[in-house]
Amino acid sequence: MSFLTRTLPRSLAASQRMAVQSRAFTVSSARMLKEDDRHNDDQGAANEHHKQDQLKKQKEGKGHWKPELASNSEEAIAADRNNKDESPEELQKRTQHHAAEKHK
Repeated sequence: MSFLTRTLPRSLAASQRMAVQSRAFTVSSARMLKEDDRHNDDQGAANEHHKQDQLKKQKEGKGHWKPELASNSEEAIAADRNNKDESPEELQKRTQHHAAEKHK
């Protein structure tokens, strides 16, 4: 009897037994609106405040887009679509003003 005929059935049976594995514990990642909000402890309350404000304004017929409830990429896309008329110099001035106001 050859070596392969003696060892092959055992090795196949062993590999079939080891192939069945399952994961016992999984963790899903935290879901954030903005990537910057990851380290802000009270971001949930701020998001809820903006959400309630947006719902109230929508009921009054004064609803508008709120960048606070958008992700960074959604905010960038909206900025690209809405600012077609402005020159780069005007955009730079607005960015400087916004950064100065935000980081006072």
